[in-house]
Amino acid sequence: MLYQLQKLSSEEQTSIKRSPIWVTLLVACADYDIQEKEIDRAKEIIYIKSYALQNDLKNLYKELDANIEQEIDQALAAIPAAGNDRIQYLEEKISELNPIFEKLDSTFNKQLYKSLKSIALAVAQSDGGLFGVGRISHEEEHYISLPMLKKP
Repeated sequence: MLYQLQKLSSEEQTSIKRSPIWVTLLVACADYDIQEKEIDRAKEIIYIKSYALQNDLKNLYKELDANIEQEIDQALAAIPAAGNDRIQYLEEKISELNPIFEKLDSTFNKQLYKSLKSIALAVAQSDGGLFGVGRISHEEEHYISLPMLKKP
């Protein structure tokens, strides 16, 4: 277990561990159509972060990367089928992080927040557009800033 998460309940730990998946799905669902490219890009980013990061998040991403297919399958099975319900569910899941963030070390909290925003941007940029223009849809643009999360 990550030492930064030891003081959290098991539910809170699970929320933190799954937060990159929830962010990925929120941005991917923003235009009501999950593209395989978006999920593949998130997997790639999680894999890269599991090796490249030089901060406390590295272990979080290593753990997530080890079970990424299963985590994504579980998350997809949990979200509602209808577009608006799906987005609302994912917004609620991500906003549940706010009280948990208050319990975390401020450095870890800031690193996680910044990392989640970078995943959101990478997923949004992974699909669409013509020659790099218009890659991020209007719907995705709204969510890449993760407005449901309080900035640490």
